[in-house]
Amino acid sequence: MSKLSRFFASEIALKISGQNLTAVRTGFRTVLHDTYNGYKIEKHLSGSLPYHYRKLDSVIEDFEAQHNALELMVDLMATAPTVESFRNSHGSEILACCYLEEKLDIRRLYSKLSMTTSENTNAHKMDGLFVNVSSEPYEYIFVEAKSSILPTEKTKTKSHRSGLLQQMLTSLDGYEAEEPRMELVRIRENLDKNFQEAVRTKIKADLRPPGPKLKYLGISITNSSTINSEDDDFILSSPCKISFDYYGLVVTDVARITSSAYAIWDDIKELIKKS
Repeated sequence: MSKLSRFFASEIALKISGQNLTAVRTGFRTVLHDTYNGYKIEKHLSGSLPYHYRKLDSVIEDFEAQHNALELMVDLMATAPTVESFRNSHGSEILACCYLEEKLDIRRLYSKLSMTTSENTNAHKMDGLFVNVSSEPYEYIFVEAKSSILPTEKTKTKSHRSGLLQQMLTSLDGYEAEEPRMELVRIRENLDKNFQEAVRTKIKADLRPPGPKLKYLGISITNSSTINSEDDDFILSSPCKISFDYYGLVVTDVARITSSAYAIWDDIKELIKKS
């Protein structure tokens, strides 16, 4: 477990502030500290990155074969993005994944970022696919994640109603008409091998047609300077064809944290190349 909870500064249930509005979903916000006992959150995130780009059994196989350990260190992040905008979105998505796994005690079925066809691209359809194996029957959770680095020097906007929150609703609306079969097949074919065999067997059985009832979550990753009640009212009250719960994950500076997290691996790679 990543123990991201050590960085939790505050957690609240969101409430409607407008008298003429009605909440149609639950919402929660967690604000993260920059540091915990001197340990920076970007270092914490950096240590989690490789697990989302490489399949663990493949990494173990490489090291068990005793290939050059230094080169294998570089390979840990060989498929990670090199462009800052993709680092922002990938890093935010991974931070959200760590948060949801710990906050909701759910497990990632597989990492979509390990399936991208080039370094600087995003995964399509749902961003996160999870399971709660402590419930009976198992609960399957599909997650739509949206992030923003606002405000910036060029764009001073400190709200997300017309940006990522509207995009989240539009994306989730689109899933209402979609057949989840492709996602379920992908999960069965790429199911994380860390699950015990009996659990793997049950998951694969659950994901065969007609498939399980799915739960949906929307999560945003934004800067603390953009928190405002109007955005809260919007995401809590706006209709969507799909029923979902909302989580807001808030940090001091999304761009700095994600950039610094990847930069640590850049430094490792450069050091190995120079040795």
